[in-house]
Amino acid sequence: MSSEHPSFHEDFSHPVWGSLNWIIKQKSLQKRWGYTADKDLGSGVEIQYVAKYDLKDGNSHTMVLTSTDLVRRETTGSNTLSYKTETGDYNSTIDNITGAVVTAKAGTTWSTDGVAADDMFILDDDHSALIEPDANWGTIQSVDSETQITLTANYSGTTGTWTGSEKNALIRKVYSSPTDERWSWAVVDDKFCFTNGNSDVQYWDGGSGYAGALDSTNAKKARYCVEYANRLVLADVEISGVRDPLSFKWSDEGDPTAWTGSSSGSIQLLESKDWITGLGKVGANIVIYKKDSYVMYHRTGDATDPFHRDIYRGGIGCVAPYSLVEFKGVNAFLWRDNFYVFDGSMHIPIGDKIKDKFFDLVGETEVERVFGFNNPITSEVLWRANTSEGAYWFVWNYGDLRDYPDGYWTVNDYADNIFCGGKGAI
Repeated sequence: MSSEHPSFHEDFSHPVWGSLNWIIKQKSLQKRWGYTADKDLGSGVEIQYVAKYDLKDGNSHTMVLTSTDLVRRETTGSNTLSYKTETGDYNSTIDNITGAVVTAKAGTTWSTDGVAADDMFILDDDHSALIEPDANWGTIQSVDSETQITLTANYSGTTGTWTGSEKNALIRKVYSSPTDERWSWAVVDDKFCFTNGNSDVQYWDGGSGYAGALDSTNAKKARYCVEYANRLVLADVEISGVRDPLSFKWSDEGDPTAWTGSSSGSIQLLESKDWITGLGKVGANIVIYKKDSYVMYHRTGDATDPFHRDIYRGGIGCVAPYSLVEFKGVNAFLWRDNFYVFDGSMHIPIGDKIKDKFFDLVGETEVERVFGFNNPITSEVLWRANTSEGAYWFVWNYGDLRDYPDGYWTVNDYADNIFCGGKGAI
């Protein structure tokens, strides 16, 4: 795909706009890769990331982040999925279920526990923990008191009265996502950490329990995270109750749940007023991207002063936060005039062949909503954009650089509305 010249002057090997869903392989045009259905998470569920969570003991999990839940893909027997979203166990608690009204025994503290509308309720008797989404989950419409909730519809599982032998139940506290924003995740000290700006930073330790907050005082509502220098680094984070989109901070070394020790800290990037839009790693360095600038730091080896600034560049940055993609030890991202790769010393434009057509089709608002992922099997970085012609994936193939030194571009569309991409465990 090459759109920087009128079609009359176009090289024969770079067809003009209008050719979709092909790739160049062994110097020939072939149909793009396809896909098959794997697991069904239910109607209307938006999947935002598929993440490979590797543990030190050699075990790996495929984690799925939806707009409301953390889900693990199950593989044994007839198992399908299991929720790892923060869930409360209310054992020997449920006194009565009549229609949509659930009543608990005296002493229950649903309101105090933070149970809220849109959270999910189910009796243990009706629950298949590893075969989700279980049809018996009921959506909470209102928390009427500490001991009563009302569901949005009549409970579909077991109903009745059990005074004196109250039943066990689960309440799943679903997440929310900021409008047009997505999760960010990282693995630090064997903990799967994830955040999106709406909730205190969460983590799951890979065990039999559920996710929970890292530190509800010091790790609050960050939009971006990355592992660096054996620490969890957060950016665009809430500090003292106020969102600070110019700061990044890091945990104690080796412990993402600890934020007050001598090896933790924070830095404000005040050289420019543009907000932070992402965190990336390039080789041994960390890069903090803003809308129209970026800063690179390296590790000092000093636990109490771990980051040293190397580069500040203004005039170019990452305008679409979720267009930032790490591949082969470098970063690719979208700015206002082109797609770029940052290789650790310089930002390099890679989208000259497609940029004119891309910005013709994609309006300014939708440019900032572009997101991407790396497919290492096919050596591609793919970016999805809502265009004036519908949803397209703009695909840069970086694999065959001997024959195509700048890589080559193609454009895909799909029968399904694909919300994300990622890599899971086998």
